Amino acid sequence: MHAGIFADRSAWVLSVTDTDAAAPISKSPFSNQGALPLPTPDPEHPIGLIAGSGQLPLLFAQKVAIEQSRPVVVAAHVGETDQRMNALVAEVLWVPLGRFKKIVAFFRARKVRELVLVGGIAKASIWRVRPDTMALKLVWRLRHLHDDLLLRGIAAELAALGFQVRSVTDYLPQLLAPAGVLTRRQPDESLWNDITIGWRAAKVLGQLDIGQGVIVKRKIVITVEAIEGTDAMIARAGALTQNSGSGWAGRGEMVLVKTAKPGQDLRLDLPTVGPGTIEKMQACGISVLAIEADRTLLLDPEQTIRLADRYGHIVVVCEELGMNKRMATLELSST
Repeated sequence: MHAGIFADRSAWVLSVTDTDAAAPISKSPFSNQGALPLPTPDPEHPIGLIAGSGQLPLLFAQKVAIEQSRPVVVAAHVGETDQRMNALVAEVLWVPLGRFKKIVAFFRARKVRELVLVGGIAKASIWRVRPDTMALKLVWRLRHLHDDLLLRGIAAELAALGFQVRSVTDYLPQLLAPAGVLTRRQPDESLWNDITIGWRAAKVLGQLDIGQGVIVKRKIVITVEAIEGTDAMIARAGALTQNSGSGWAGRGEMVLVKTAKPGQDLRLDLPTVGPGTIEKMQACGISVLAIEADRTLLLDPEQTIRLADRYGHIVVVCEELGMNKRMATLELSST
């Protein structure tokens, strides 16, 4: 199917209602500059996309299949992947979770060599999966079903079957968030302390393969991300702190920190934020977002920063070395 058919549809994938959408931006830190060139598109060997939930699979299809004119075929998961995927690529295989054998056969029949795993799967859905024999063999070889081990196991199995598992950033390097404060508003020292505490907590959480994010207020961890995911964590923080601002203890701002897990395979399940994250933060009283440089995907970055500036939020992208120094300084000051 010719990509030109979708010329009038490609924009809606990333659209966010915004009365300031046409406002000029003087300089953007986001670009493709410095990215390594990809191989020439090969219609005989399309890219295979294993799609989960969220906006990122749609973004990948829009940018790679339509704007880069690279052939893409998709294995999408029923109840997880957005149905709009059907309008973005020529072929979509819809399967229930756990149908590993059917996905492999689909890609082999289409001479796929390169695979990308994009998007999330609701953790609660794992308990409802009825795996096929290939998926069962994979699960039996694993010590547990924690996110990182499961994804690494899937990637290793796909590699053993002859596929090359690539990162979404191989095709869309501009989505990696650059270091620095991206908003007009800057964090003060008190907020930097909360960011530092959140960073340390998120890294411990990630080391245990529990989640990627925490929310902090006045040096207290309010909520942590577990099986429910980031959006539910944000909503829970809002509910826990509702009407808490009237007393001394309730004053201050909430800080959302998301980091990659220590030793994380950067091809798989990178932390992802975007305009939707900012909107949810605003609805729940969270005004600071701290993420990890070169290990976090920032969807629709200019729109994300525009929204954050409109709400008076802070978006700061932290480097690991700098945060390690801040953690050491904070520990010394507390002794």
